Amino acid sequence: MKIFTNGKFYTEIADVVRAFGFDATQTCDNDAQLLVISELDEQIYRTRCLMGTIEKQYQIVCPTDQIMAVRLQKRYDKLATYFCLKEYTKKQLPWGALTGIRPTRLAEELSQKEGLDYKETFTNLLDVTDKKLQLVSDILSAQQGYKIKDFNQVDLYVGIPFCVSKCSYCSFTSGIISKLKHLVEPYVSALCDEIKLTLKLIEDKNLTLRNLYIGGGTPTSLDVGQLRKILSVLPKCDGEFTVEAGRPDTITREKLQLFKEFGVNRVSINPQTFNQSVLNCVNRCHTVEDIVQKYNLAKEFGFSINMDLIAGLPQESFEMFCNSIDQVVALDPQNVTVHTLALKKGSTLKEQNFVASDKAVSQMVEYAHDKLKQAGYLPYYMYRQKYMTENLENVGFCKDGTQCVYNIDNMEETTSILACGANAITKRIFESGGRIERVANQKDIITYIDKYLDNLEKKKALFDL
Repeated sequence: MKIFTNGKFYTEIADVVRAFGFDATQTCDNDAQLLVISELDEQIYRTRCLMGTIEKQYQIVCPTDQIMAVRLQKRYDKLATYFCLKEYTKKQLPWGALTGIRPTRLAEELSQKEGLDYKETFTNLLDVTDKKLQLVSDILSAQQGYKIKDFNQVDLYVGIPFCVSKCSYCSFTSGIISKLKHLVEPYVSALCDEIKLTLKLIEDKNLTLRNLYIGGGTPTSLDVGQLRKILSVLPKCDGEFTVEAGRPDTITREKLQLFKEFGVNRVSINPQTFNQSVLNCVNRCHTVEDIVQKYNLAKEFGFSINMDLIAGLPQESFEMFCNSIDQVVALDPQNVTVHTLALKKGSTLKEQNFVASDKAVSQMVEYAHDKLKQAGYLPYYMYRQKYMTENLENVGFCKDGTQCVYNIDNMEETTSILACGANAITKRIFESGGRIERVANQKDIITYIDKYLDNLEKKKALFDL
């Protein structure tokens, strides 16, 4: 769809257009199918969206606070676009006009900063469906007592950018470890050095370490010796210590024993599906039996376990997905995360122009949520991504009392994160004004090894502000 706007929110308008399933292209007004015309006259902001004979208009008085003024201008440009497209397509999106990745954070901002009833705003202004509104409400309830704003606390993230194979849906910057063996030891050495220097930064700034999280990639694609080197430079943590074991084909008893030795208390063992034909299709080199075997092995060590599933994978029918959910529920892990397939640039499925059935994926997600709630799981965190099937979401479920605090810290952006490793992103949450600033490490492994000391200087500068 060709879009023309005279304002500054093309990216946000394009997000709304894509949510309805259209490609979005910026163009001049002569050949535009959708026009969004905005103007600011003193403190009055007017936006007008036209699509053929369909027209939507809004007029608001902008507050003197510039940040709030821009936020409202953006909101009403998106609303005008959304309701034009809703009338044109005769389709209501589950999240209405919302395109942001953190609906729960928006709900709290509406309540705390704008003094609005978020439920009324979500329903009557933003056109969010009752089911999604209830999901937001349930998550906010499950986060009570876990979401703590303490600006002297930080989480530490450690990234391992290696995998044993690349799944067809994956867009992460990671390398196949069998092809990058010559880089593994130099990477581990650089990473350990960056961790030690980052811990010194935490000490110098009188910060308190809240949680440790080792993610990837697949951290357990490293061997026991390499993992020991990394774990040996990490401090004792009184909070959570999570390792994404992820791929069952990389988990061994020796690695789990090592994690226990160093105080790890949470691991992820991610099937994504319990259907062998689908595992084969998406290039996961393990069996359904491997999933169950490694899950039971991890249970022996007393870890709190998370398992991920993805709705919308190729060759997986609604009935097959229901089988996956049923098998996870039977295993009874503490946490289950239900992802909706997102077709992102860099993934094999995107390059193959794979298209999931929207209706089937919506049914999959609904079945998963209902089944997990019936089994006693609570939804406790959520995030959304661009290019998600049916404009849906990813939701983490937990048994009550087993909420992953790092996930809440990260998704709700209540705690600063110091991050080490290739493609890791440090995030500082400032005490005033909801300000958040980020520093990203290099994505490329070779560049990271050469430049990791530069990242430390950037992190120091960020925490000197």
